[in-house]
Amino acid sequence: MLEVIIVDDDKIVVFIQQKMITNHDIASNPISFSKADVALDYLNEQRKEKKNFLIFLDINMPNMNGWDFLNYLENHEEKSNYHVVMVTSSINSKDKKEAEKYSMVRAFIEKPIASSDCEKIKEIPEISHFFERV
Repeated sequence: MLEVIIVDDDKIVVFIQQKMITNHDIASNPISFSKADVALDYLNEQRKEKKNFLIFLDINMPNMNGWDFLNYLENHEEKSNYHVVMVTSSINSKDKKEAEKYSMVRAFIEKPIASSDCEKIKEIPEISHFFERV
């Protein structure tokens, strides 16, 4: 099972991402968090479930930003269960290079998320088996 969560403090972005994720059959009911620390609390609660998570993560958020979130997950013993798609308004190439340092980052997308991005996400080798049609 692949559970999809969105971590972004912009309500409009979250709304658009939820629509795109649902319309492209990535998830029927993605869960969203406006605060990264609350999302981490949720992931810690779910640890017993042994689920895989596809996390759409914004970089620039107040209090705990996307890098802080990734640093926490990078030290998590179940980090292979986390598949992160960075979704950001940043066009800074340093951010993309920084994201590549994290083992669980599978893609780096500029906002707003597009249909083509959704189709590429479904082809990411580590999670593509979750989207195979029977």
